[in-house]
Amino acid sequence: MGKFILLLFLFLVPWKGSPQDERYFRQIFSGELSKEKGGAEDKKYSFYIHTPYYEIDLNRDKAPEELIFVKKDSEDWLEIFEKKAGERKKIFSYRFETKGYDSELYRIEMKKLSPSASILILYYYEGVSKYTEMQSTSRIYAITIDNNDLKTLNGFKGPSFFEEYRSLKGHYHLRNYQVYLQDLNNDDVKELIVKFHLTSQVFLYEGNGKWRTFAN
Repeated sequence: MGKFILLLFLFLVPWKGSPQDERYFRQIFSGELSKEKGGAEDKKYSFYIHTPYYEIDLNRDKAPEELIFVKKDSEDWLEIFEKKAGERKKIFSYRFETKGYDSELYRIEMKKLSPSASILILYYYEGVSKYTEMQSTSRIYAITIDNNDLKTLNGFKGPSFFEEYRSLKGHYHLRNYQVYLQDLNNDDVKELIVKFHLTSQVFLYEGNGKWRTFAN
């Protein structure tokens, strides 16, 4: 993984699966992911470093907000700042779960989920561990905003979409999943889909930071 943050705004190419996949995806979604927050930032840190900030207009008011990936001791955070009347104010913090060294947020996409909701898809490298075995993973996180209201910013931890593994006995595998948005049930709300061969996870946004999911 690279040693820098690459901010990209890309158009996801809709995935066209087989009719069998379509029928499966259109089954009734079940289960629910509760709201997840990164936790209160209520302690002092001895080591603090942050990247150059990036500007994204999250609420489409033509006044972009600042997004910064921050390392505090052994923790990784995303911090969002708003500027109003010349003042800079932190409005959102989210902590990632790190599994090894060299972790980083290396890609961000901002997309429309529905006419009233947007999503920041965060591609987070959880790091690599090399104790007795080698393993490195990347995971999808998402930040949602409803009705262009910054007070509704909410985050959740999604699934892994990349894994590289080598065992002591020499077994090796590399799995790189497809990540895309598509409205599968024609309700004007796009689903977040993570797919690898015959394995799929579908996340349905219900609004107010809540998601439902199922997997085959």
